[in-house]
Amino acid sequence: MCRSRCCRLLALIPLLSVISLRSQTAAPDSGNSVATIKTKVRLVLVDIVVTNGKGDAVTGLHKEDFQISEDGQPQTIATFEEHHGAPPTQIKLPTLPPHVYTNFPLTQTADSVNVLLLDALNTPSRDQSYVHSQMIKYLKTVPPGTRIAIFTLASRLRMLQGVTTDSSELLAVLNSAQAGPRQSPLLPSDAEADADQRMIDFMIENSSGPGTAPATSAMAAVDPINAMKQFLADSAAFQTEQRIGITLQALQQLARYLSSVPGRKNVIWFSGSFPAGILPNSDLVDPFTSAETFQEDIRKTTDLLTAGQVALYPIGAEGLAPDKAFEANAQEIGEKRPSLAMRDQVKHLQTGEVARDSNHSSMDQLAKDTGGQAFYNTNGLNDALTRVVNNGTRYYSLAYTPSNSVMDGKYRRIQVKLLKGKDNLAYRRGYYADDLQTVLAAGQKPDTDPLLMLMGRNLPDYSQILYKIKVVPSNPQPAPDAPRIGSNPDLKGPFTRYAVDFAIAPQDLKLDSTPEGGRHGNIEIVLLAYDREGKPLNFVVTKGDVNLDAKLYENVQKVGLQIHKEIDVPKQYVFLRTGIYDLKSNTAGTLGVPLVEAVASAAKQ
Repeated sequence: MCRSRCCRLLALIPLLSVISLRSQTAAPDSGNSVATIKTKVRLVLVDIVVTNGKGDAVTGLHKEDFQISEDGQPQTIATFEEHHGAPPTQIKLPTLPPHVYTNFPLTQTADSVNVLLLDALNTPSRDQSYVHSQMIKYLKTVPPGTRIAIFTLASRLRMLQGVTTDSSELLAVLNSAQAGPRQSPLLPSDAEADADQRMIDFMIENSSGPGTAPATSAMAAVDPINAMKQFLADSAAFQTEQRIGITLQALQQLARYLSSVPGRKNVIWFSGSFPAGILPNSDLVDPFTSAETFQEDIRKTTDLLTAGQVALYPIGAEGLAPDKAFEANAQEIGEKRPSLAMRDQVKHLQTGEVARDSNHSSMDQLAKDTGGQAFYNTNGLNDALTRVVNNGTRYYSLAYTPSNSVMDGKYRRIQVKLLKGKDNLAYRRGYYADDLQTVLAAGQKPDTDPLLMLMGRNLPDYSQILYKIKVVPSNPQPAPDAPRIGSNPDLKGPFTRYAVDFAIAPQDLKLDSTPEGGRHGNIEIVLLAYDREGKPLNFVVTKGDVNLDAKLYENVQKVGLQIHKEIDVPKQYVFLRTGIYDLKSNTAGTLGVPLVEAVASAAKQ
C-alpha cells in the first residue's frame, strides 16, 4: 500500500453532495470473498524459502545465486530482495472527526504475517482439541513481535483475531468459546461411520447368507444391500463436494483480506483432511484433470493466493495417527461374527492406508504449489509451528517481466534453481496469465451477489477500495409509524434511522471516459446491520451506474465520490457492516462499525 493512497484518502474528509443510485434488494449472505492480482503490470513476483538439510533457513544468498525460468524459457531477474523478518511500519492517520471512520490499513510494510487457520470443517472434534492445546502451548512461548492472526473454518470462515503482535490477545481468543472444538456439519463422526457399517452388517447377517451374491447383474442392481452401499457412497461424495466448495470460498476470503497486508503471508492450516483438487496440479499438462467440477473456483483461488503472496503450510491435526483398526476405541471382535470382524479389520487397514496416502499427497501438493511446506504424521505440532514462523520470515523475493507477454489465460510453470549447492527451495510453482477481472466475472454464479458474500459479521475489513463513512442518527428522526428503510419486512418495535455518508477514493474505481470528458462506472453499495449474536437485523442493497460530467468529475477527484444512504435498525446494540463493490473491476472495500457512539448520541436527542 503506497503513501499516495494515504494522501488521497485524507483529502476525502469533506462529505458533500451525493450521487444517487437505483436500489435493488437481495438476501444477505454470510459467505465469502476474493482478492486482486495485477497481471496487467506483467511483473511476476516469486517468494522463495531456502532451507538446508536440517530444515533451517539459508540466508545471505544473492541475486546471482538464482536462476529462474517460465515454461522452460530463462527469465531475467528484475528485482531481488532478501527478507529477515523486519518489523512492520505503522501509519498514523490524523484524528478523524466524530462519527467518521475509514478502512485504510494502518500497517504499511512488513516482511511476513502468520495466519493460524483452525479447520473444523475437515477435522474430527477430537483432533481439534489436540490442535487447540498445541496452539496455546506455542503462543505462550511465541517470540516477541511475531505477527499472527487467527481464523476458523466451519460452515464458513470467521476471523477471531486480526493481525497482532500481542500474544495475550491471541491466548484470550483461543481460550474463548468461539475457538473451541465443534462437530463438522459435513464430516461424519466415528460413531456415525460405525452406525452405517453396523447397518450394512445387520442387512448382510439377515440376508439369504453371508457372502451370497445376487445371481444376475439385474438382481444386483436392485439388491437392498447394494442399494444402501450406493446411497452411503453418494452421500459421502456429496458431502466431500460441499466441503471442497466451502474450503475454496474460505481460501478466497482469506486471500482478499491478506492482499491488503504487506509482505509474505504464511497460512498455517491445521486440518484432519485436505480435500484433493482444491488447487491445480502443476505437475500435469492439464492442471484441472482431477477437479473439473470446481475449475472456475480453483482458478480464482489460485489467482487470489498468488496476488496475496500467500503460502499454505498444511499441518495434519491428527498428529501421529495409528491405523483405525488398532485404535483403543475400535470395535471388539466379540461384537461380530469372526468372519465379519476379520473382514472389517482388513478393510480398515486398506482404506486407512489409502486415505492417509491421499491426504498426505494433497498436503504436499498444496504446499508445493504455493511455496509452503507440509507437516504430518508427527505429534510435534509446536515444533512445526516454530519452524514455519522462523523460515517463513526469512525468504527471498524475485521479480521478473515474462518474455511471453500474451495474456492468454494459460497456466505458466515457474522453475527456480540455485546455481550452487543442494539446498531445498520452496516457491510458488506457477500462475495463470489472467486478467483477474475477467476471471472473477466468469466465475461468478448468477444467483450470488459478490459484495454480499463479503459482508459476514465475522469477516475482516477489505481495502481494495478505500473510503470514509460518517454514521450518525438522522435528524430529524421519522415518525414511529413511518415506512421502514431496508429489506427486512419483519423489523418491529422502536427503531433508529441512521444516515451513512460515503466518501470513496475515485482512483480505486474503474471509471471509463466518456466522449464529453466525463466518467462512467458501475458500483454496488451495501449496508448490513447485525445484533450482538451476529444475526442480521436489516440490510440495504443498492446497485447503479455512476455518471459524472467533466465538471463533477473534477470535484470528485478532490473530495471523493459522495454517496448518501440510510438504514433503519432496532434501538439496541448494532454492528453495521458497510461495503462497496466495483462491478467493472471486481474489487471491493468493506468496513464494520459498532454503533455505540451513534446510539448514545441518539439517546441524548
